[in-house]
Amino acid sequence: MPASLQDVAVKAGVSLATASRALNGKGGVKPETRQRVLAVAQELQFSATMAARGLATSRTETISYVVHQRHVPLDVDPFYPIIMHGVEAELSRQGYHLLLTTISDEQLKDASSFKPVSENRVDGVILAGPDISPRFILALRQLEVPVLLIDNTLDTVQVDAVYSDDVQGGRLATSHLIEHGHKTIAALLGPASWASSAHRGQGYRETMAASGLEPHIFHAGDTTLETGKALMQEALAALPALTAVFTANDAIAFGAMRVLAQQGRRVPQDVALIGFDDTRYSALSEPPLSTIKIFKHEMGKLAARRMLDMLTDDHGPAIQTVLATELVVRRSCGCTEL
Repeated sequence: MPASLQDVAVKAGVSLATASRALNGKGGVKPETRQRVLAVAQELQFSATMAARGLATSRTETISYVVHQRHVPLDVDPFYPIIMHGVEAELSRQGYHLLLTTISDEQLKDASSFKPVSENRVDGVILAGPDISPRFILALRQLEVPVLLIDNTLDTVQVDAVYSDDVQGGRLATSHLIEHGHKTIAALLGPASWASSAHRGQGYRETMAASGLEPHIFHAGDTTLETGKALMQEALAALPALTAVFTANDAIAFGAMRVLAQQGRRVPQDVALIGFDDTRYSALSEPPLSTIKIFKHEMGKLAARRMLDMLTDDHGPAIQTVLATELVVRRSCGCTEL
């Protein structure tokens, strides 16, 4: 009969919880105690099954990664799946599993009916994207489950989050266009209520003001290729003499490119363009798209690590991790590609 976690704990002279934490690489265990437990487990040829771990710790060893249904199918979305892979890689390394969950607008109305939590399927929830409503986020936290945001933050409540330095990214893109001599620069952004869009617009606006230039901001209700086309048409109608465009993400930039091509305006000779995110399609456009790089895989890994820390420190303060952004120079901004 194979050894149980109870057998390991008894022989090592520790509690079930301590044995489980030692075997799963969790904190709160003295190094000498961990080594003793590991040695006993090896001696007894113990294999910690997920079920056994769950009985000892009252945990599922599973984290829910939630994206809004608008990002489905995920094989088409070039952004959140990469972050998810970073989350999954780190969770797997720590003996945890990831449950991918998509959520609809209807489901966002009632956090109490969110099944991964209401049915105790997961130990924590990672909400990816700025399009998950603050109301849902706050209601989910009231259910006393660890909640972490990716690519999002709340203005009024401190919530654990991992996101890119979007303000600095907006500054980098706008400064680069100004260095090329552009003065009439439009910003094509998503909803002002989305933290990422608002922060990228803030960086653009501050940089324009610092150079004595008038900002020209155009908002849409989404950040897709189609909204990029609509915003570009709106910007050209309002600013026929514009010579440069900064967009809230690469999808908007691709939509803008299509409209510019239809109207006979060359990129970058007539209109320079810089996107945001550095998705896998950025280098494949014609011309290749200059953009602000977000370190997506690293963002996922950091989110997973923070979530696991939250599981062992229920009453600690909220921690927000901000990743630096980086300008990736290609040809759409007017540079010779590096």
